[in-house]
Amino acid sequence: MAANIHKTGLSFLLTFFILSSAGCVPLLVGAAAGVGGVTYVKGALEKNFDHSVKEVHRATLKGLKDLKMFVREEKNDVHSTFIKAEFDDGKRVKIHINALTERSSKITIRIGVFGDETKSQMLINAIQKRLG
Repeated sequence: MAANIHKTGLSFLLTFFILSSAGCVPLLVGAAAGVGGVTYVKGALEKNFDHSVKEVHRATLKGLKDLKMFVREEKNDVHSTFIKAEFDDGKRVKIHINALTERSSKITIRIGVFGDETKSQMLINAIQKRLG
């Protein structure tokens, strides 16, 4: 009788483990696909780069210049950068670049109060072009 209870308990635990971990495989695949991708959440566009803060900062300034944007404010240190800029139509942009590691960083772009996905993507494209 004790052997049957043990087998039933073991079967239950094994079934529970299989069912609870089955959803993790698609999550892992989805997470891997999202690496380096662009996300747009609550009006802010975010992207991770395999480049240092300094490299992304430099590319951002060049990208802003390519788009004929005016830099209004710039704060910068080894681990982060903050830039306020403006499009020629007067829309204001806030850009944050933060170090993830020594050789990778995350950029967050918000245009105006509510965001503008199209202009944010245009800016990311200009930055990526400058990063090569």
